[in-house]
Amino acid sequence: MNSNTNRLAYNETEVYWKNYQRFFPEELRINDNNLPDEEWWVWNDYHIHLDRMTALDSNIKVVLLHGAGGNGRLLAPYALMLQAYGYDVVSLDLPPYGLSYTESVKSMEYYDWIEIISEFIKQEFNRDGKPIVLLGASIGGMLAYHVASMSKQVKGLIVTTFVDTSNQRVRDQIAPNKLISRLGKFTLDRFPLVLDSFLISVSKVSRMKLITNNYELTKLIIQDSRAAGTKIPLRFLRTFLNAKPIIEPEYFDACPILLVHPEVDPMTPFKLSESFYKRLKCKKRCVILEGAGHFPVEQPGVEQMKIAVLTFLNEIENTFESKED
Repeated sequence: MNSNTNRLAYNETEVYWKNYQRFFPEELRINDNNLPDEEWWVWNDYHIHLDRMTALDSNIKVVLLHGAGGNGRLLAPYALMLQAYGYDVVSLDLPPYGLSYTESVKSMEYYDWIEIISEFIKQEFNRDGKPIVLLGASIGGMLAYHVASMSKQVKGLIVTTFVDTSNQRVRDQIAPNKLISRLGKFTLDRFPLVLDSFLISVSKVSRMKLITNNYELTKLIIQDSRAAGTKIPLRFLRTFLNAKPIIEPEYFDACPILLVHPEVDPMTPFKLSESFYKRLKCKKRCVILEGAGHFPVEQPGVEQMKIAVLTFLNEIENTFESKED
């Protein structure tokens, strides 16, 4: 795996993420004694920052995928939770979020994310042979689904929501209003050569004010230039809104899926994920996280998520062991 000597590092130079820790349950908080190991991976024109929480005896590797208002370090408390139970975890900053970057940001599109993750998974599997489980938060859930539809190395999916933007109802829900979700999309589709390269803050084209149910935490995320304060090219937004499932859920049987959906999620209510979830052909399970918002930090939802995720990972491990026997 290629490396990069970029000077930016969450552990040393970029410390805004520390402001988030007080909102997590105490046992999940990241401090100087449990910091992730940081790496850089360079693929094509993309410089990808990685956070690793290593567990040497782990039989599975969990890859965390953030959503439109986050980055890999924002998910570090969940990585810590999994590492504490013996799982190898790696989180990516997907460009232009977090510390990751590309010189050709204005030409980036949503499908670049799918390619980046697919290539990363391939290289990780070749590196140590550990089966991959994807855990996608927010729009990272649907992103994980797209990747699993293409990658044979993915043996399980954990998602907090299914944001299927091929559905008009979903596009209406995630946009600030119907004028943006309908007229805005029409304009982007009609004039891509003119509009694609313009950069816009993701908070201007989404309901980012609903990303958590805590005013202070939401304000921190929106003001974070490495998270919801990131600017994305309109080309990325256009291709995201036009993305369709690579495999329709009625035909998806690549791996089992666990949906851990927050109960109190005004940003992406359960009913929107439920319609996609019900269509899935594969082995599946749904757990509703009581009292939790779109970005789940509340109890008892976080504890319920932990139990559901650990049970799911254990079942996948047992499947591999039985095949070996």
